[in-house]
Amino acid sequence: MSASKIPDELRCKDLFHHIDMGFLNRRLCITALLPEVREYFFEHQKPGSDHMTVLSNDHLLVTLLLDVCEALEVPPLLTALDRARPKHLFRSTERLAPCPEIYDAPRVRHAVELDFDFGKPVCIAYHTSHLVSDTGKMVLEQGAAEGYVNSIVGLLHNHADRFEIEPLVIGAPWLDHPRNADKAQDLMWFGRDFGEILPEDIEQFARMKEVNATSADEWMHVMKSISETQVKEAITDLLVEPSKKDWGGESDDHFSANVTVRGRRRTAAFLLKGPSRFAEMTLDMCGSRADQIHRMVDTEAELCVVQHCHLIGSRVRQTLRSLTVLPGGAKKKYCLIDGQATWRILKAYSYI
Repeated sequence: MSASKIPDELRCKDLFHHIDMGFLNRRLCITALLPEVREYFFEHQKPGSDHMTVLSNDHLLVTLLLDVCEALEVPPLLTALDRARPKHLFRSTERLAPCPEIYDAPRVRHAVELDFDFGKPVCIAYHTSHLVSDTGKMVLEQGAAEGYVNSIVGLLHNHADRFEIEPLVIGAPWLDHPRNADKAQDLMWFGRDFGEILPEDIEQFARMKEVNATSADEWMHVMKSISETQVKEAITDLLVEPSKKDWGGESDDHFSANVTVRGRRRTAAFLLKGPSRFAEMTLDMCGSRADQIHRMVDTEAELCVVQHCHLIGSRVRQTLRSLTVLPGGAKKKYCLIDGQATWRILKAYSYI
């Protein structure tokens, strides 16, 4: 499902990113809680061992774990891998290789499917006794080959021959949570797609909805000759802000505190790519291991925007999402403005 299929009033909401547990190591989760949060859990868990009581307590435990992750600003897996510490807590949504032995083996190990080489394999390993749902077991058995992704909170261990994840919780990205009850019941099945907003959701670009390209040649002919500087000046002009000069160590090409999304001001960081390579945007265009995207996300802007003069590849989208939309998070969003969308903005506001 694409972001365009989600109604804009819901697409732009700040929703709590929960995890629908398929795997849960309760001991590790409780250990990871801050002392006062752990005390709160013990005081508020319900007595009983029936299925619904256990499920309710597990959801409470995971919610509190995610709150701790958010408070401590626990990073995504890609950031933890870059830091290469002996042990690092992380949270993110990842693609896992299929694990057919999950139904029979007491302990399994399978690969994490990444778009970058970190010098040695990255895998996840766990005891199957901690699996808590048949659906979660099926998702792990079939893996990314069947289109599944998993939100994970885990400890990344840096071994001599591999990086190995010790998971605390694994499950589907999930929006069906009491914190979202009055906002997003219609989105309960769309956790894996939530977090992207469209360029036209930004009010300063909204008039682009009045313009449509009749053919690829129409916008490509124009965009292959418009410089990154021209695009940057148009965007900053629409935001009524000055355009800063580029320099090699910059975190972003522009940072704004005046981007408006459905009537609300947001901080936004922009990564802009001109036609020096007029081709579909790939991760190698974003620096080593997409470090330009990392630096943009590290600005802590609420909205991370990647703009390119041509198409934007799916792996750029996946990487941007994995770095911005984190379990336990709510505010962070991302936006992709490809060549056609850029052309529509420029044309709508008479820059071309």
